[in-house]
Amino acid sequence: MKLFNRKKVEMPKTPLGVALYKYDSMVNKDLKNILNGIKTGKKLNKKKAGVIVEDASEKFDIILDELSKEKLKVDYWSDRIRYDIIDMINKLKNLLNRAKADGFCLSETWVSKNCSEIDGIEGIRNSIRSKMKDIESDYL
Repeated sequence: MKLFNRKKVEMPKTPLGVALYKYDSMVNKDLKNILNGIKTGKKLNKKKAGVIVEDASEKFDIILDELSKEKLKVDYWSDRIRYDIIDMINKLKNLLNRAKADGFCLSETWVSKNCSEIDGIEGIRNSIRSKMKDIESDYL
């Protein structure tokens, strides 16, 4: 008999919740070290970080495809959230691609300029969280 069971995390049932769940899992697992390295200006391994960014970019493209207007028909409020999610993913994707293009050799000026961009992306995520509460979603 097990005393401590691991809490199961279920996939959300709404398409917007699924997209946010996938985004959060990628940012918190795959991209966590890269984003922290960008914030602190720490030099990253070009090969390893490049592979992670390429994989994340492909996953982001899949999420964006799932959120396209042709595949997902939603109401007005959910449509606004969809555009916020798309904007957030595109900004993060562009930031990671710029870091990859610079070879993850991040100078102090590059870090100071783009650290505010990471904070802006986190701010968008917090605003999406409050909007998801408003539409009573199963995933915030």
